[in-house]
Amino acid sequence: MPSSLSFPECTVPVPPSDPVSSLEFYPKAEGRRAYHLLAASWDKMVRLYDLTHCDQGTDAITLVQSFEHPAAVLDVAWINESLAASACLDRRVRLLNLENGQSVILGKHGQGVSRIRYDAHTGLLFSGGWDATLQVWDPYATPAEAYRHTISLPGKVFAMDLAPPTPHSSPRLVIAMPDRAVYLFDTQQLRAAVDGHGSWEPEQKRESSLKFMLRDVRCMPNGVGYVTSSVEGRVAVEFMDPSQETQAKKYAFKCHRKEVDGIDVVYPIHAVAFHPIYGTFATCGGDAHCALWDPIAKKRIRQYSLPSPVSTAAFSADGAVMVIASGAENLEDVDGPHGGEVGGIGPGGPGHVQLHVKPATDDAKPKVKPT
Repeated sequence: MPSSLSFPECTVPVPPSDPVSSLEFYPKAEGRRAYHLLAASWDKMVRLYDLTHCDQGTDAITLVQSFEHPAAVLDVAWINESLAASACLDRRVRLLNLENGQSVILGKHGQGVSRIRYDAHTGLLFSGGWDATLQVWDPYATPAEAYRHTISLPGKVFAMDLAPPTPHSSPRLVIAMPDRAVYLFDTQQLRAAVDGHGSWEPEQKRESSLKFMLRDVRCMPNGVGYVTSSVEGRVAVEFMDPSQETQAKKYAFKCHRKEVDGIDVVYPIHAVAFHPIYGTFATCGGDAHCALWDPIAKKRIRQYSLPSPVSTAAFSADGAVMVIASGAENLEDVDGPHGGEVGGIGPGGPGHVQLHVKPATDDAKPKVKPT
């Protein structure tokens, strides 16, 4: 494990050749997988990296396994230290054996699978697709018996995440869809439905406070709320409790914008990532910046400049390590020496992908005002 709170930044060797769609650290802060990272990419691969000795530099980071798919992989999720699941554009949901490198098809959607999440509290795997469905699986059953149910949704799944339980609520699955639709499902209720005595209906149906297409949703580590990002350079901080008092606390703000030749250029915010200990969060922008925010103080606490647009990011379970994926496709690719997005941003896409490893213990800590 990293031997200090601050260590030299480095990059991951053998990065994906196409933009990274998902980064997921092992969700527990102990054990042999504590600093293992899954990376899904448009290059049709899922890679498992070992960052245990990342404080010793790039050469100390190893590629443990790789899984080739027939099409782009849009998401990946840990199930346990030996098993993961992938969401592929070929419509299939797969289980990936991290020990022997083998994969097996669990089932399929009618269109590409965009998001996948595993809920350890209920033992259920959830996949969301562009076919406007949420499918429920038991990853511990045989592939022939793993399918449990299909829930019809009002639109294709753009983003999806799980919130842990709180003292007053069950775990929740938050799904973002077109036309600003956001559904909240109680996963304990879905578990009961699988067992034959519960409802498949969402607990809440909401309209996002963001007016343009949602790009990502990530739930707070304490389970009380979630953050959404949009293509229009805005972020919304929302809360699960539907009471009027709690809903009055939600807010939204603009970010990832740049003035170019007197014009305010707006960049999409491709992804959000929460620090598991502090509850601060990162936004990954098409402006080639990754910003860290304190949702309580409502302030930016840090900003990283990357060589090209940022597609996603992730924190290790103990909050010590952050990995940022640059190399997302530019909004406006131009041939020649000045090719890139409006604003002089470096080119992304194939051949420009990098995974940047950074210390996060101090960087992501909220800035406490002096008394």
